[in-house]
Amino acid sequence: MPETDLSQIECFLYDPEPNIRRLMRDALVPFRIGDVQQFGSVAALRSALQGAAPDLLILDVADAEDETLRLVHRLRHGQLGANPFAGAIMTAFNPTRQLLNRVTNCGADALLVKPIAPKHLHERISALAETERAFVITSDFVGPDRRKAPRAGSQIPLVAVPNTMRLKAQAGRGEIEARIGEAAAAVNGHKLARLAFQAAFLVEFARPGLSEGPPDRLSLDHLLRVSSVVDELLRRLPAPSADDEHPAAAKARVLLAEAGAASAELAAGAQAPGLPDLIMRAFDVMAALSPERSRADMAVEVAGAVEAYRERLELAAQQRFGDAPAQQEPSA
Repeated sequence: MPETDLSQIECFLYDPEPNIRRLMRDALVPFRIGDVQQFGSVAALRSALQGAAPDLLILDVADAEDETLRLVHRLRHGQLGANPFAGAIMTAFNPTRQLLNRVTNCGADALLVKPIAPKHLHERISALAETERAFVITSDFVGPDRRKAPRAGSQIPLVAVPNTMRLKAQAGRGEIEARIGEAAAAVNGHKLARLAFQAAFLVEFARPGLSEGPPDRLSLDHLLRVSSVVDELLRRLPAPSADDEHPAAAKARVLLAEAGAASAELAAGAQAPGLPDLIMRAFDVMAALSPERSRADMAVEVAGAVEAYRERLELAAQQRFGDAPAQQEPSA
């Protein structure tokens, strides 16, 4: 059992099977959790989360396409609920490797295999209650850091976030809400920077394959992704007050318009003008969000990431070719 007093925390428990919900609820009794709300459908769970700030989620997940995975992803990205840092434990019978990957990628803390021994559930909740929490922030991921060691040269930020399971034994409600707000703002700031970097990365990767002749399909696919990245960036920028708009907003809209126009022309078979300028538009957005950094540093960082990505793609292609049966190799 954890030393932390959990009598004040709020837990959301979802499982479509009533008997399993009862068994899970019984397993939680030794924690003396003050409020355990039970749900038998994802729709009811989603509705309850709209304005709630639970500290712990224990959610059944049936397969890699399960709606609960999208729910946790939205929670982590601040699109649902009022506590994006809640502990999230997923449960499943016979999980596949694909499901495990999806659970990891949605930002959950753990996947436990059903039927769950109470001891394993206790160990996982105790670890969540007692551990300082830190989240990794990338352009498409927000969640706990599981890396055994950071990749060499990685610029991915790690942000300390509040563990409300611990805080509720030590602080008042107002202080907890303030800490969640402060951490959420820090996460959003890092998220904006990563989205701007991702847009520049996509443009820089795409440019060589789109500059001459028929557009390379992989390059065009990367350019097409710029719009969704910039849309997400614009959504996350602070709402303007009166005539006061964030300096990155106008620059992001220019990048969005020019990337969209270039993508449409290339997809239609025309040669898009202005591709060399598109990366400068992306750097404009990066500079507006990180004015303390030089454009030279930004260019080096983006170019390094693109080079590393190309090397990984080449290595993966070589591995696929090397694994191919000898009889399938082309003849002279």
